[in-house]
Amino acid sequence: MMQKADNDITIIAAADITDMSILAEIAELSFPDPWSEKLFKEAFENVYTKIFLAKDNLGEIIGYIVLSETGDDINVDDIAVLPEYRRMGIGKRLLKWSLLEYPNKSFLLEVRESNSPAINLYISMGFEQVGFRKRYYCEPCEGAVLMTRKIKIKCERK
Repeated sequence: MMQKADNDITIIAAADITDMSILAEIAELSFPDPWSEKLFKEAFENVYTKIFLAKDNLGEIIGYIVLSETGDDINVDDIAVLPEYRRMGIGKRLLKWSLLEYPNKSFLLEVRESNSPAINLYISMGFEQVGFRKRYYCEPCEGAVLMTRKIKIKCERK
C-alpha cells in the first residue's frame, strides 16, 4: 500500500514497528507535549489504529498521521511533519490519503486553539468546528478546538 504524491516528492505508506523511534523524534520537534516512542508502539500494536508515513523521494520519513477507528468514526490522533518540510502540502497529503482510505467514515480531531495553520488546513479539507474544550492541553495550558468532517451520504428516491 504505497502511493506517490502529486508532485512526486512524497510517498505515503503504512508504518512499520521499526519506524516508531523516528516518529517520536518528529513529534519531539513538533509539539510541546509529544508522544513518546512507547506511545507510538502501543498505537501501532492496537488493531483499531493505523499509522501512515510521508516519505521523501529518498525514502526518509518526513511526516506521519495516526488514525484510530472508534465505531463509525475515524479519530485523527496525531499528525506531524518535520519542520523543514512544513508549508509544502505534506500534512494535507497525509490527511487526504486518510480520507481516501476511509471514504465512508466521519473524521474527528482536536487541535490546539493557537494552531492556526492546522485549523486552516482542516477547514480547507471540509472539517468544521463542533466544540471547544477549555484547558485541554498543557505546556502551555490552552483549549482544544473540536472538529469533525462528516461523510456525505447520498439519499436516493425510490
